[in-house]
Amino acid sequence: MLSAELIDLFGVQCILNIINDITERKRLENEFISLVSHELRTPLTSLMGSLDLLGTGQLGTLSAKGQQVLNIATTNTERLIRLINDILDLERMKSGKIPMQPVKCNVADLIDQAVAAMQAMAERAQITLLTEVVAAELIADPDRILQTLTNLLSNAIKFSEPGGTVWLRVRRSHEVQIEVQDCGRGIPANKLQTIFERFQQVDVSDSRKKGGTGLGLAICRKIVEQHHGKIWVESVLGQGSTFHVILPSSEYGCE
Repeated sequence: MLSAELIDLFGVQCILNIINDITERKRLENEFISLVSHELRTPLTSLMGSLDLLGTGQLGTLSAKGQQVLNIATTNTERLIRLINDILDLERMKSGKIPMQPVKCNVADLIDQAVAAMQAMAERAQITLLTEVVAAELIADPDRILQTLTNLLSNAIKFSEPGGTVWLRVRRSHEVQIEVQDCGRGIPANKLQTIFERFQQVDVSDSRKKGGTGLGLAICRKIVEQHHGKIWVESVLGQGSTFHVILPSSEYGCE
């Protein structure tokens, strides 16, 4: 890896070149991904199945305290599985191992599916989901666009106060413009770019309080970029955030 920096050396403008050998780091990263894929996901899936079986009562009735402990174990196991799946998803996207399958998509149908998928979560959080949709079509991978929409809606719900509203809007010009707006706590200006990086969250305690992995927005960005689109966020502290996604409406090839 090569980096360059302009420096002043005794009054002379010079360029400082730094070369770092990251071969070992890449090897360790690949080994970690392999470990996650083969050594962690399988036993966690088995563990989740066992916890589900306990929850059905087929192995005996649990006390109230036992049910509470089971719920905690289930929640944390689900979170670990989401984290592992997100890591693998992101790495596959980076390496191009998950090809996009572009087809003609009706945007309104994708919006309906995303809202239906997140409705239960919104009701538990006492959040109202509202949509404003215009007729539009995309040539896109519907599963990946749906993944992006549900990730953005999930974040908006998590960071909204009970009784709040989350809007999902679609506008159409020569491109398809999607907005997910909440009235939550907002994002500091110095975080507006970094939250799209891996394992970045506005507050380090969010992963514990909100159950996030810190990878959802990084995955959203990668999906949108592979569709030759753009994603960004605008926010005002204490007033909420609006995530914008722009996708081309004409036919294109996904990477």
